[in-house]
Amino acid sequence: MTQVALYARYSCDKQNETSLEDQIRRCIELAQRHGLSVNQDLIYTDAAVSGTDKGDALREGYRRLRQDWDAGKFDVVAVDEFSRLSRDGVEQAILQKFLEKNRRVRLITADGVDTKDPDWQLRLGFQGLIAQQESRKLSYRVDRGMIGQLERGYMIAAPAFGYRLQRVLDGNQNHIGSRWVIDEENASIVKQVFERRAKGESMHKIAAWLNQQGVACSRKGRDGKEAHWRPARVKVMLENPIYKGIFVWRGSTTYAAKMKALGDAVNSTQYPRPELRLVSDEIWTRCNNRSVSRSGYGGGQHALTGVLTCGCCSATLAISAMQRCRSLYCPVCCDARSSLGATDRLTSTIAVAGVQFMLTRVLERFISEPFLQAFRQSLRQRLTSENRSEIEECAARLKKLKNVQERLSCMLADAEGDDETLEKRYKETRQQVIEAKQQLAKLQAGAQVLDTAAVEAQLQIDPRPLLSKLFDANVPPHELRTILARLFPMVIFEGKEGRYLSKFRIRFAPGVALGIASNTECLTEKELEARFKLQYFPSNKKEKPGYWYVEALELPLSGAEPIDEQQEECLEPA
Repeated sequence: MTQVALYARYSCDKQNETSLEDQIRRCIELAQRHGLSVNQDLIYTDAAVSGTDKGDALREGYRRLRQDWDAGKFDVVAVDEFSRLSRDGVEQAILQKFLEKNRRVRLITADGVDTKDPDWQLRLGFQGLIAQQESRKLSYRVDRGMIGQLERGYMIAAPAFGYRLQRVLDGNQNHIGSRWVIDEENASIVKQVFERRAKGESMHKIAAWLNQQGVACSRKGRDGKEAHWRPARVKVMLENPIYKGIFVWRGSTTYAAKMKALGDAVNSTQYPRPELRLVSDEIWTRCNNRSVSRSGYGGGQHALTGVLTCGCCSATLAISAMQRCRSLYCPVCCDARSSLGATDRLTSTIAVAGVQFMLTRVLERFISEPFLQAFRQSLRQRLTSENRSEIEECAARLKKLKNVQERLSCMLADAEGDDETLEKRYKETRQQVIEAKQQLAKLQAGAQVLDTAAVEAQLQIDPRPLLSKLFDANVPPHELRTILARLFPMVIFEGKEGRYLSKFRIRFAPGVALGIASNTECLTEKELEARFKLQYFPSNKKEKPGYWYVEALELPLSGAEPIDEQQEECLEPA
């Protein structure tokens, strides 16, 4: 008795379960026309899975079909269309080669393919090409539809942690799109995660805190069960731009890796979603630009861990164990010298106590009274500046472009067949609308970047008393490390001239200093850079104890007050 197997599949883009029933019904009718009866135990199905090479790995029904095919459990395979078996060109070629070499199993399709016919290879080849082209067109249509939804203000993906999905219906209760809305409970957790990270807490500690609080992870485990938070999952949350009110189309690392493998450029597009903002741009950037921790994930038991950089190899300086005195050194240069014999590496060390003293004195240099007066004057000028006319002009241009896009969209809908010229014009206008939206959002953000209360607070505050006692205050190491990394975006140890004289190149962020002192956001990204000399004078038992001396070698500010020789008793040698 001839055994007949059926295979049916509907793609994830269809999302229509009745498609399986329709395919099975047509295959049964096809078998009956050939005088065959179907064995109900030999019906294989896959639901909501693409037939491309990416989807083949998820098709359990197709794998069982191939296994039973090799085991000889049936004599005939009936499918609605050849594309149901696969849309991938490679898999189609493998199937055709397999059918040619193994004539025992017969393939029949409802659209006219029968491997008993003499020209079945030609018919199957044509249908395979058509299926591949249809897959490409389908991918294009899906992308076009997703972009259209994003441009209309809707969202196209599952909501990130901190949001929930809200379906939007028209007057006839038809689904026209979906939006994300803020889930206040989870949004509060997101804000706490950013606050903890902004203060320098490592991602490992944040993940442990989330698990201790019993917060459900944003992703399920591989087994489909509840997973626990890991540092990598916290990192993914912190890097998501939706929390600062921006959705990035094709901005994932998966898409970037795919384009890199194909040799193509990553073409991502940003869509402003200000109603979804949970944190400020300043907090989001601080948590992602390594100012919190230059090692990436964070960590370290000392406040200077990861703050200084080697002037020879640009590696991060490490801190030695507490023995005679604690020192900073470059582990990369030391390893290169010991293992490779490199003699041009920077293997000198510098006492932690000296670096702390130097940074305190450098702060006094950069936030002297002349500098504070000049900085406050620049704040007053920015507070009175306006760019309303530029914003209004950009908004008017955006409105015109949207009207043109709407007209072109209606013309495309009414056009018979594919109009390449109209399609091209629509794409160009759509891109212009996106660019105009981004420009308007940027202008509006620039107009609102100065918070009046923050400006007034920074105009009144004197940061010197607070910042001069950074190392004396009882500040946790991870918080102090974050403060130092923000105040000094660059601290380069250039090397030594002798045993007790070290040179450094330091970059200072004055806006951060006033922001920290006034507990407000940084209002300027301007940075100042200078070189300094740090020298230690050993103790003289007959005269005085050892002390440190700091001297500025290159100054960014003219007329700034000089750093006088300062003495400080130091129990640790240089």
